[in-house]
Amino acid sequence: MEPNRKERDWARTIGTVLVIMGVSVWGVYAIERYVLKMDVHSLQFLAYHLAGVIPGSLLRHHKFFVGLVKKTAK
Repeated sequence: MEPNRKERDWARTIGTVLVIMGVSVWGVYAIERYVLKMDVHSLQFLAYHLAGVIPGSLLRHHKFFVGLVKKTAK
């Protein structure tokens, strides 16, 4: 049982890092747009935000998805 616990912790940690990076993209957007007065659009940053947040949230809830797959496989 211990190896599964360790694997889940790594998945949750990596997921948390990805979510933080995905959300922090908006800080860069705000600095470029409002502080540096650059002509940037939110759609330029949306792809990077989603590329971090979606897989990050899936990894954070890794245990739930593994349990769901095991239940449907029965």
